[in-house]
Amino acid sequence: MTAGKLTISIDLELAWGVWDHLTPADLRLAETAERHICAALIELFDRHRVPATWAVVAALLDEASAAARPGPKACWFAPDIIDRLLNNKAGHEIGTHSGRHIYFDTASADDARADLEFARSVHRARGLGFESFVFPRGAPGHLDAVAGVGLKVFNAADVGWVESARRLGKRAGQIANLLDKLVPVPPRSARAERQGELIHIPKSMLLMGRNGPRRFVLPAVTRAKLRAGLRRAQETAGIFHLWFHPSNFYFRRDEQFATLDWFLAHAANQAGQGRVDIRTMSSYAREPACGVPDRAV
Repeated sequence: MTAGKLTISIDLELAWGVWDHLTPADLRLAETAERHICAALIELFDRHRVPATWAVVAALLDEASAAARPGPKACWFAPDIIDRLLNNKAGHEIGTHSGRHIYFDTASADDARADLEFARSVHRARGLGFESFVFPRGAPGHLDAVAGVGLKVFNAADVGWVESARRLGKRAGQIANLLDKLVPVPPRSARAERQGELIHIPKSMLLMGRNGPRRFVLPAVTRAKLRAGLRRAQETAGIFHLWFHPSNFYFRRDEQFATLDWFLAHAANQAGQGRVDIRTMSSYAREPACGVPDRAV
């Protein structure tokens, strides 16, 4: 079987991820649950020696940005999480999830540039990596500004039929996403695509949260999809790009961690047999130019 690639990206945002529709429950969970979940995730990835790309909202490292935000400062300012992350043993990459989680598909060119420059300044001040970018809400825009601050690799769109359904509207996308998680249809593999000066690594599968109707998604189905996604990447020499937020572990936490623990053990075993290459996002920027096909921007 051909060696496929596994890439895992994690969006670290706390309350910044829902700043535009914030609820008291969001603040409570960001304050009381997120740090415990991040610590457990770091320990889990360390145990299996599987590296991931952690895309960090830069404002989590800027105390002034938290000052005018509602609720406890701990929901918006989290240098302790990044410090813990920097002490990892798995070889994680730290990338960016924007400066303050703005939406690049609707932001002006000036606002996009200012947000990215703020993120770059925060990363430089802390000596953090700044090669990979995860667009907030998966909504791309202003790729020239992204390349202009020195970023090399980004992700935005998902591959597969769910992404097509999203083009029909938000509700259609939500229904398609839930249906996709309820049945063990193998996720599609992604391919690294060159877009101008940047490389796009599309996403294959979200490790979905387990609240609301999503609680009916059986862990056995999720595991079957994870195994099938990795196998499909091996068969096609493609990339299985798994992604999630720590907030996807807020509900049914033990089940979620058990599923991820199982998958990381499986992936590590496959890597040990030379059947999968586990890659961070920035690693694709170091491939020879001929190894990444061009795609029209």
